[in-house]
Amino acid sequence: MGKEQGQGQPRYRQLADALIGEIRRGRIKVGETMPGELELVERYEVSRHTVREALRVLDDLGLIDRQQGVGTVVRARESLPSYVQAVRTPAELMRYPSDSRLHVVDTAKVRATRSLAQVLDVRTGSEWLKVSAVRRLKSSPVPMAWTDVYLLPDYAGIVPLIGRRGQMVYQLIEAMHGQHVEHIQVHLRAGSVTAALAGPLLAEVGTPSLTVVRRYFGRSGRPFQISVSEHPSDRYAYSLELQRGWQSTDSWSAP
Repeated sequence: MGKEQGQGQPRYRQLADALIGEIRRGRIKVGETMPGELELVERYEVSRHTVREALRVLDDLGLIDRQQGVGTVVRARESLPSYVQAVRTPAELMRYPSDSRLHVVDTAKVRATRSLAQVLDVRTGSEWLKVSAVRRLKSSPVPMAWTDVYLLPDYAGIVPLIGRRGQMVYQLIEAMHGQHVEHIQVHLRAGSVTAALAGPLLAEVGTPSLTVVRRYFGRSGRPFQISVSEHPSDRYAYSLELQRGWQSTDSWSAP
């Protein structure tokens, strides 16, 4: 796998291509258990994270089924029909009103503790630049959300520009560092406003809230930006439209 980096695809895509090819050619048959993560790491000389991202792709395509206590089982040679949401840019995903802005409150270098690493899904002890901010509409002093943005330390130079140009944080990173978004993971969970955030959010402690975690991945297959946003329940709404589509492996380079 290491020799293929010059082909312009991230490593997890290369690995996904290889595994899809194995399934299509029948080298891994439907109903069989795929090699474990560690075996794939050694066989293809990639990181465990790359293996997990490649398996995520195969899972999204409906080719495999991850079963607790059993392993990863091949369930189809071709992908299944699905419902999809088409977005032209990452900015359209869970978008905020165009007249809202981030207002930076604090920045600090942090090491991911075990609990933070679980929230961010990163390695414990990894270093990040934490940028804490509130998001407000221009027409209202009431915050829409509190956001902690975690950046790779190399991107500290964008911090003075956050909220000033009307650009998303990932767009500033693209413009200044040439880092492009390959894919984004979005996780939602219900919760309540904590005592630490009640003041900045001008909300009562215990108010129902929605936490949105966005993870932006580059060509390396690793996240370069992760944001954790806390929204009081009455200040954020999101709707989407799904169309019947067909996820096909034809768009992948596997033979």
